[in-house]
Order: sequence, then structure tokens, then C-alpha cells
Amino acid sequence: MARPRKFDEQTVLTAARDTFWRCGYEATSVQDLTAATGVGTQSLYGAFGSKHDLFLRILDDYCACQSAGLERAATANTSPWRGVASAVTFEDGGRLDLPPEGCLMANSAAALSTQDEEVQTRVSRVYAETLVLFTRQITRAQEVGEIDADIDPEATARALIAVMQGIEFLHKSGIGEQELQLAKSAALEMIERSVGR
Repeated sequence: MARPRKFDEQTVLTAARDTFWRCGYEATSVQDLTAATGVGTQSLYGAFGSKHDLFLRILDDYCACQSAGLERAATANTSPWRGVASAVTFEDGGRLDLPPEGCLMANSAAALSTQDEEVQTRVSRVYAETLVLFTRQITRAQEVGEIDADIDPEATARALIAVMQGIEFLHKSGIGEQELQLAKSAALEMIERSVGR
């Protein structure tokens, strides 16, 4: 019979997540993880498998949380367009705050997706889910007359995803809050002109 765990799983996952987030997957050693979590190597492996298995579990949890937050953000506003725009510019408050290290998914995609098929699969899934969500919101915005009925909802959704990732990159680059806000405003103004808002 397996012995009961002497640690709180969520606490350990959060500590491991923060370590991967701060250091990156490759630079994070098992020793870093045991130091951060307070769980010995054998117990860590027994509970979560390999370092890679642990990272994928953390990435899955993170993506689920972010996707749920993005859905809430995009749909919370009675205006479909304002909802999706606030999600794109991270003004929604529905997702994890963006730390200086940036988005864990975006970081993972940049560092690992070309060499790790399992990470690439997750990145592709999150992109596809976001594309569906944004396309749906843009279509609703068209239906209620908020934006031009002639624009292509899916193409506009792709552009919004690109803007959202650009904003995340600028945040990570440390350009400063004032310049980040100016960049957000300029991007949103340009997009809204193109959709006829």
C-alpha cells in the first residue's frame, strides 16, 4: 500500500511552476525543484514522474487557468468587442497577472516547441482555442452592430492574437508601464479603425 503524501500537492506544483517560470525549463535542475518545493527527489519523482512530466503537468494546469480566465475576460462585458479588446490588452483582470518573466506558455513555446512535441501540441491547442474564442466574439460584435459586418472574423481574430502576444513581449522586455500603456492604446486604436468601430 502506498504511503500517504506528506506534502500539499498544489503548494508543490505552485513552487515548481514559479521555479520553471523564473529560470526556464532547461536551466531548472532537479535540485532547484527540491529546494523550491521542500520535497525530496524520490518523493517528487514518485508523485509527478520525471522533471519533464512535472513540467507538462504544470503547463497543463497553467494553460487551463489562463484559458478559463481568457474566456471570462472576453465574455464578461456586455459588449462583445470591448470584452475581446480588454482580453487582448490584458486589462481584464481575469487571468494570472503577467510577471516580469512573461507568460509561462509563451516562454515555453519560444524555448521548447521546436524540440519538444508535447509542448508544441499544447501550444497549438491553446492557439486554436483562443482563435475560436476570439472569432466567436468578433462574430457577436458584428451581429450587434459594434463593428463592420464585412470584415473576416477569423482573420481579425488572428490579428488580435498577434497583438496580444506582442503586448506580452513588450511587458516582458521591461519597457516601462507608461510606454506599455501607450503601445496598448496605439494598437487598439489602429485595430478599431480597421474594424470600423
